[in-house]
Amino acid sequence: MLHASDEPQTTDLPVSTITAPLIEAALARVLSSRSLRGSARGRRFLQFVVQEALAGRANRIKAYTIAIDVFDRDASFDPLLDPVVRIQAGRLRRALEHYYLTEGAADSLRIAIPKGGYVPQFSLVPVSAGTDLPNDVSGPAPVPTRVRPDPPRAPLFLRPLADRPLRWLAVAAIVTLLAVVGLALFAVWRGFAPDPSKSALERATAPTMTQRAVRGPALLVLPFTNGSGDPTLDLVADGITEDLVAALIRFEDFLVFGADTSFRYPSAPALREAVPATRVDYMLKGSVAQTGDYIQVTATLIAAKDHRYLWSDSFRRAVTPAKLLDLRHDIAVQVARTLAQSDGVIEREEARLNRQHAPQDLSSYACLLRTRQYWRQLSVALHAEVRDCLERATRSDPGYPEAWAALAMITIDEARLGFNPSPARPNPIDDGLQLAEHAVTLAPDSALSYQALGLAWWLRREPQRSIAAYERALALNPNDSAILADLGRCYSLIGAWERGIPLIREAFTRNPAQPSWYRIVIATHHYVNGRYDDALEEMRRANLGREVILGHVALAMIHGQTGNRAEAAKAVSEILRLDPNFAVKAISEFERRNIHPDIIIRIVDGLRKAGLAIPPPQMVNGAGL
Repeated sequence: MLHASDEPQTTDLPVSTITAPLIEAALARVLSSRSLRGSARGRRFLQFVVQEALAGRANRIKAYTIAIDVFDRDASFDPLLDPVVRIQAGRLRRALEHYYLTEGAADSLRIAIPKGGYVPQFSLVPVSAGTDLPNDVSGPAPVPTRVRPDPPRAPLFLRPLADRPLRWLAVAAIVTLLAVVGLALFAVWRGFAPDPSKSALERATAPTMTQRAVRGPALLVLPFTNGSGDPTLDLVADGITEDLVAALIRFEDFLVFGADTSFRYPSAPALREAVPATRVDYMLKGSVAQTGDYIQVTATLIAAKDHRYLWSDSFRRAVTPAKLLDLRHDIAVQVARTLAQSDGVIEREEARLNRQHAPQDLSSYACLLRTRQYWRQLSVALHAEVRDCLERATRSDPGYPEAWAALAMITIDEARLGFNPSPARPNPIDDGLQLAEHAVTLAPDSALSYQALGLAWWLRREPQRSIAAYERALALNPNDSAILADLGRCYSLIGAWERGIPLIREAFTRNPAQPSWYRIVIATHHYVNGRYDDALEEMRRANLGREVILGHVALAMIHGQTGNRAEAAKAVSEILRLDPNFAVKAISEFERRNIHPDIIIRIVDGLRKAGLAIPPPQMVNGAGL
């Protein structure tokens, strides 16, 4: 049964004119639109629910069936634990809304997914004869963009493949792109709902983000240019631009303008001329060129204020039609990580700009930058500074979810690391959990919020809930190496080394500036397998400060097993300096970190051999220590 909209019809045409062919044509237009062109999940979602409705199976359109048929979940899917359908439905609703405000404004039949369910509704709207497909609903004519020749038509298929090495590639890419979309483009999905008080032009150029302000800098990805002179590479250049936006937008610390804005306003001055209040701090530009069977992509980051070149790199890859989408995605992800991850190019530049400010004068975003510095360089003094800064930030800027998430982790460190415990917080782990939950409430799509929640559940001794939160964070931002390292830590310490250690190693591969204390986990893995030299080398690479007690614990257990009494005694001395009672509570400290009992036994054995007097009567799962 077809579902027409319950709202009053805004057309003189009868509802009976909503036929299956008309719906299929409307669906095809939406699926081929720019609003959904970069979203494989959105296209599959919309196509599934519309086809089910056309087939008379609207009763099957539920979260469970969508999760299995569209998102490849298995039969154990639970919508209460996995919100993928709910989140993707929200993004699809916003994408449809954006489409009918812009390139689909002339469509007479419209598709909607009403809130509260997933069954599509179809409605007719009046369209004046001769209406052209607009670039926007209203406003001044668009700023001219570069001319793009029409892509080659069918005759190219008749030419010899050796004629031009990449012509066959571009043609195949066109076909592939129409059938399979590479990377989910969240730039459209994460937009604001239209504000009637704003002009259509302001809505079209509004930065793509969720319904919360972004406190960090703003980045405009300029359309990558075709440096080869071959018009068939225009499609590749456009694809790289869209993939870069999709990869960069996963990072929450700064604002990334959507791909529509990039293509319509191919320079910062053009964007500011159209919307004068728009702020652009950084621009990413680049080009695509062809040399034989190789594609070379060059990318450059520029400071918008003074046009300083902050970073540039080139990527040269051999390519085939089947690998084109993967190549685009891989290059985009590599660039995004280099620029946007912790201690990346943009964060280092922002930290440099904020270095002149006193802690009490730091903005909310600058507080988050200082917090990331603390995570890389754990210290009692920096912990106190960032805690005070974040507490001020959450008071003055209560809608900033990342500040709440960071404060949650800083609060938990009062118990996890023993840094600056406060009498006002006798239960910092419980307090941290509440702060993390508040961050998730403010921003259910914030990876950092779920990362904070994962840490809280970990210290609450609920490792499975912790791992679920970290997995959710990684799903929200698979490019964040810190989340990857945290998830690897969790799997490793519960004894799932085969899952955990590769994740930590991959995190260091992606970001060599990863906080070095994750190396304690790799060192422990070597230790429990009797590779003491490797374990010691890993600890030397960690180069931890004197205030991180677990670093001294790792050194003590390694030297205890190798019989290096002098170094073992030195490590034990440092442990007792930081916590004179550590020997008495050592086992409980390991247990509250969810370390597997077999691993605890091995750790305690090494510590005792190092000279740390851990009392013998304590037990772990019935095994004497």
